[in-house]
Amino acid sequence: MACFCTLASGSSGNSTYIGSGVGGVLVDAGISCRALFAALQSRGIERESIGAVFITHEHTDHIKGLKVLLKRLSVPVYATEEVLDFLAVRDYLPPNAKAVPIPVGGIGIGDLYIGAFETSHDSVHSVGYVAVSGNGKKMAISTDLGVVTPTVRQAVNGCDLVLIESNYDKNMLMAG
Repeated sequence: MACFCTLASGSSGNSTYIGSGVGGVLVDAGISCRALFAALQSRGIERESIGAVFITHEHTDHIKGLKVLLKRLSVPVYATEEVLDFLAVRDYLPPNAKAVPIPVGGIGIGDLYIGAFETSHDSVHSVGYVAVSGNGKKMAISTDLGVVTPTVRQAVNGCDLVLIESNYDKNMLMAG
């Protein structure tokens, strides 16, 4: 059974749980670890079910609780090499963190298969994620999306569920 649950969304913090009957992952950790654990508990999700954390990009509203979370859960964090370098240089990762670049073809975590796709955003590197559950349900998440590029369109094609947060507009930022 596939589970897709928004824990926080917006400029104050982003985090989503994607899971199945045998565990799950977090996409982003943009709120405090305490708030993340409370959000999971309020939805009946055991924090021990989290097998990894996937980061879309390095902005604070996506990584705020990451360092403490990784200390408490001791799970790997996946992101692009550029984002992992940014996090390491700026001390956003605990010393013993298992930081893993997203493999080109994707990766299996429990019975989820997760792959990344490029998104347009003003960050060192921004991606969205597609997850396919053991029962074949396909889900995608893309945050801070300003433009639906052909890459994004292809990634979400055929999904059973898509979460798009579209609050990024480069032109508005430049004019504001």
